[in-house]
Amino acid sequence: MEFESWRRWLLFASIFFTVFGITAAVAPHSSLFELWTSAMDRTFFEGVISPQARAMRGFLMGPLGGTIAGSYLMQTFIVAVPFKRREPWAWHALLWPMLLWFCVDSIISAFHGAYFNIYLINLVPLMIFGIPLLATRSKIIAA
Repeated sequence: MEFESWRRWLLFASIFFTVFGITAAVAPHSSLFELWTSAMDRTFFEGVISPQARAMRGFLMGPLGGTIAGSYLMQTFIVAVPFKRREPWAWHALLWPMLLWFCVDSIISAFHGAYFNIYLINLVPLMIFGIPLLATRSKIIAA
């Protein structure tokens, strides 16, 4: 694919994950998250979660979802303007924070035996954003 096609992919994916973060914050018990919450419950609560733990998870998803939404909204603006101009810093501003998040989140998930989080949550954005970033590297870094 051409640079502009990859850029549009990154733009729409960034917007999608912004909405995903908002959804996680305001509807943490939605059926959209059933696969993840079921895996969470099996891993940490032997499949039976107390009302207090469910309430705490609902609360924690607020700040987490807000953080997800905020970071992807910032990424949306980076993709929309400086990345489109092929400014090298914009490519780096997309890649390195994602790799840092992926490593920290995956290491902590593995440490706690929450491998499901790596498979269900971490690998998806790594591929969705990593492939276009690799594909556009030479178009931006060499430009």
